[in-house]
Amino acid sequence: MSAENVLQVMNNLSQCFVTGSRPLPAQVDYVPLIPVISFSSLGHDWAVLLDQVAELVDVQACTPLPGVKPWVAGVSNLRGKLLPVIDFAQFLGGELSPVNRLQRIVVLDRQDVFVGLIVDELKGMRHFSSDAYEPDNQHVDTALNPFVQGYYHGDDDTRTLLLNPDALIESQSFHDVTRS
Repeated sequence: MSAENVLQVMNNLSQCFVTGSRPLPAQVDYVPLIPVISFSSLGHDWAVLLDQVAELVDVQACTPLPGVKPWVAGVSNLRGKLLPVIDFAQFLGGELSPVNRLQRIVVLDRQDVFVGLIVDELKGMRHFSSDAYEPDNQHVDTALNPFVQGYYHGDDDTRTLLLNPDALIESQSFHDVTRS
């Protein structure tokens, strides 16, 4: 086969591919998705960033501690490590959560503080668009305000409060567990 024939065959193949091909898709702006653990407490939907959660466990029997505030449920043994367990709703000023099968413990391991928060219902892992975040905590109850970093807008016009675990752990009220 001569060089001209080879070029002719290549041009014919090229034309066949061009006529049967689709154009490249339009460039779509990439919006990062933020993975969170979602739960409910005090009638609010909450989220905590996935990388701030050590693990999620079923509510287990806690050993009560004498002389502590009622929101301290006690301590539990989690794989050989003592886990202080806090009733999150009661800590925030709400009613003691009745024990039910939907409750879970969200374990935080932040700033050398290992603690579990009992939440009313674990809703699972969600992904929020970074565009849906509002760094505003002014429209929440006063008791919640110090621990809310902002919120995410949901598709159905709901707001999911973003918990700031570092603010929770650094708060003086969180460390003041002794009953007065």
